[in-house]
Amino acid sequence: MVGETPASGRRPRAKSARLGVLFGLVAIAAGLPGLNEIGVTWDEPRYFESVERIQAWTARAVSSEWREALSPPAIRAAWDADRYYNPHPPAYKAAMAVTDAVFGGWLGVPGAYRLSSLLMFGLLVGATAGWTARLTRPAAGVAAGLALLLMPRVFGHAHIAATDMPLTLAWFVATMSALLYVLEGRRRWILLAGTALGFGFATKFTAFLLPIPLAAWMLLQARERRSVVVCVYGIALAMLVAVLVNPAAWPDPVGFQRRLVGESLSRETYVPISTYYLGRVFHFTVPWHHAVVMTLATLPAATTALAFVALKSVIRRGATRRLAVLCAVQVAFWLALMALPDSPNHDGVRLWLPMFPFVAVMAGIGFGVLTGALERRIGGAARTVGPLLLACLFFAPALIGTVRSAPYYLSYYGELAGGAAGAASWGLEATYWFDAVTAGFREQLDRTLPEGASVVAYPNAEYFEQLQALGLLRADLRFRGEPPGDYVLLLARKAMLEGGWEAVYRSSRPRLAAELAGVELIGLYDWNGQGSEVVDTTPGETP
Repeated sequence: MVGETPASGRRPRAKSARLGVLFGLVAIAAGLPGLNEIGVTWDEPRYFESVERIQAWTARAVSSEWREALSPPAIRAAWDADRYYNPHPPAYKAAMAVTDAVFGGWLGVPGAYRLSSLLMFGLLVGATAGWTARLTRPAAGVAAGLALLLMPRVFGHAHIAATDMPLTLAWFVATMSALLYVLEGRRRWILLAGTALGFGFATKFTAFLLPIPLAAWMLLQARERRSVVVCVYGIALAMLVAVLVNPAAWPDPVGFQRRLVGESLSRETYVPISTYYLGRVFHFTVPWHHAVVMTLATLPAATTALAFVALKSVIRRGATRRLAVLCAVQVAFWLALMALPDSPNHDGVRLWLPMFPFVAVMAGIGFGVLTGALERRIGGAARTVGPLLLACLFFAPALIGTVRSAPYYLSYYGELAGGAAGAASWGLEATYWFDAVTAGFREQLDRTLPEGASVVAYPNAEYFEQLQALGLLRADLRFRGEPPGDYVLLLARKAMLEGGWEAVYRSSRPRLAAELAGVELIGLYDWNGQGSEVVDTTPGETP
């Protein structure tokens, strides 16, 4: 029934809004100190170059050269260049351009670009906590916010200027706004759903898949006319927004979208990236259970347990059923999508990151179920103390795991995998995106390598040249992709350790290494493989 939420009424809504604002601010404050510490990831330098082109184009567009700037060739050169390495629609790069223009003098590179992702993460955590509280109860909202904030892999992506956090925010806001329209019937939720979905369309092809789980959920709510209304009007508005915020599509909106779909559906031939899983290297296509295993392996165990507790809300009638069903549909959709033979599964859990806020909401619902049962059995002051103790029991391990994994959040594995060391023994990928080349590790490289040293960097020497261009590594160092060289700098991405490089990684001792729980993420080796002792980069500290 419409309006079945216990959070109906102005006062509960105001409290849930304040809770959302509080969690959003906490999330931003938690991520801000590490913006420049996490290593510049593989894709980011290309995005930074795009941001510079966008900023230059914008300066022309608001000057006397605006006619030239708005010509199709000028638009394509600024917003749609270098498609093989930079194939995504550019709305998220426009957001990066704004934060860099405003905060570049304060945060520098890469922090000013990355601030856009952190701000979106703050909005995401705030929306997760606030809307869960609004639709269920305050305790569930608090737990949902904590569950998302304390997912180390998601928290890590809040520090990276890429497509993943913007897409995750757009997907979650569009979905939850659709639900709120069904429950409350207010047109503002259609406007928010369409705007968020349109931003998603202008960020990554994956957003075009969102109507599928929404339609599945709509069928489960077949008695609701509002479900049809929000889908039809929301998608129509999204298509309009997607063109308006994406200048790359202005010269040829239909042709741009057709090319985007074609490239995205042919990734196996376009960008065939391999995955290391259960001790084997899979070339693009992985076993169907990969996403399920990686999700369970990279979530804190308590969060997973709370999400499973919430599953009974899917079956039972009650105020939280619609929210629980919506989240269950989203989780099932993502796991099914990633199980398809043609779905890319590389890079840890990055490609299904939009699923995790719904897992957090499920964890919040589960926590609400447990605290409700606890409150019914105890009275007095214990009704307040009990939920607090329960929160400590469930979320203290996740907090500890997040702190201990810093700044290597993308290498985190939870208790079910036995941590990073256990995951390595299971044959799961330790690292993949150069985020282990932290500010501290770069400083050690600068101090360790002699002037003019020749370094064979595998699997991507160009990446280190890009760091030099950004002023993040000494300019005199000479990086190359093939031997010979004075040193070898080896990323422990096992999916790409081919030929003799795997032997170097397994049998040689690095002169300098970044490690998490004893698992090497990246190492500097003497060319003969006889380095001195490992420099143990303890999580949370610079070497």
